[in-house]
Amino acid sequence: MENINIDAPRLTDDDFEEEFEEEILEPFDPEKISIEQKVVSMDAIKRRLKQGSIRLSPDFQRNEVWDETRKSQLIESIMLKIPLPMFYVSANEQGEWEVVDGLQRLSTIRDFLLLSPLTGLPLKLQKLEFLQKKFGAMTFAQMEEDPKCQRVLNTIMETELRFTVINPGTPEDVKRNIFKRINTGGLPLTSQEIRHALYQGTSTELLKQLMGSQYFIDAINSKINDKRMATRELILRFVAFYIFDKVDYKASLDKWLSDAMRVINLFPELEERKLIKLFPESQIPVIKTNSIDEIRYNFELAMYRAKRLFGEHAFRKSTIHDDKKTPVNKALFECWSNILCKLSEEDFNKLLKNKIEFNRDYKQQLLNDDLINSISRHASQAVRGVNFRYNTFNSLVNKYLEVL
Repeated sequence: MENINIDAPRLTDDDFEEEFEEEILEPFDPEKISIEQKVVSMDAIKRRLKQGSIRLSPDFQRNEVWDETRKSQLIESIMLKIPLPMFYVSANEQGEWEVVDGLQRLSTIRDFLLLSPLTGLPLKLQKLEFLQKKFGAMTFAQMEEDPKCQRVLNTIMETELRFTVINPGTPEDVKRNIFKRINTGGLPLTSQEIRHALYQGTSTELLKQLMGSQYFIDAINSKINDKRMATRELILRFVAFYIFDKVDYKASLDKWLSDAMRVINLFPELEERKLIKLFPESQIPVIKTNSIDEIRYNFELAMYRAKRLFGEHAFRKSTIHDDKKTPVNKALFECWSNILCKLSEEDFNKLLKNKIEFNRDYKQQLLNDDLINSISRHASQAVRGVNFRYNTFNSLVNKYLEVL
């Protein structure tokens, strides 16, 4: 595999075709929902941070990472007894908290009370609006050693922070629905931002690696700006349909993608008792692989082949016979990447040999209303839409394999 383009334009959320996620909540037992609000002292927060029982995901940053001035001003707010907004966390059975909203604030508190994992140094206060003269350039450790700072230290450590905690046992789809209602900076969290916060582990690391793959960047002809995690969700669609059999798909894309992340977090061991725990109310789906290396290889193979077969129009409604390039279509990405990676080298070369004719037939298919519906908006997430596009594109591929 070669021909990697490192000078591609940057891909943003606007480069994806708009697609609305249809919310399908399965029946659940209300008795299993366990949500509570807690008031936690700063002293207890410090202890939890030191233990590592508050899990702060370093790559889950919707906006750019706060600079030292903004961090310092948050600490100043605490020193001035200004209440902070609610924190939202999901608790696991070990008592650890995954932070869904409030990550920047808790990361700042950690950097001040302990150390920044990025620099290995504590936060040094700077450019304070009201307290610069007294506390500018000071660290928490320096305050502890200064008798004049004891009053403000007590204020900091006795500060009470408000947490909404979703406890273990709460159904996963209900948990995600609750977090969708949270507004951060005036914007609700996206489905993938929620998944990323809730399901940290092998899956989040895999998506990060695949997003950085040069084969992926070359196939979509863009560099990545994944501010709202649309690119991670795009890749996750390939992964979910790769590891699961599509016959198990039940029309809830959110659940399908979330289940994929939860299962991948168990790789490489897929113990039945753990799977039963993940799927207590439903049948365990067919899981076709437990190999991260296999997923990575076939993802990059699919990207390489898509670039060769479709050129700069890979995963778009436009083709090599069009002058203008349309946005990346998520359903086309998920479908074609899974089809292409499963072809033998001999069969793929047959398609490549007839690239012009193949793309001409493909262009004709994209004029079909039923196909367009199967890759557009809500219909692309319906069982019928999924089956229709896979059947249509597999038939197109087989047409060229059978005649050659």
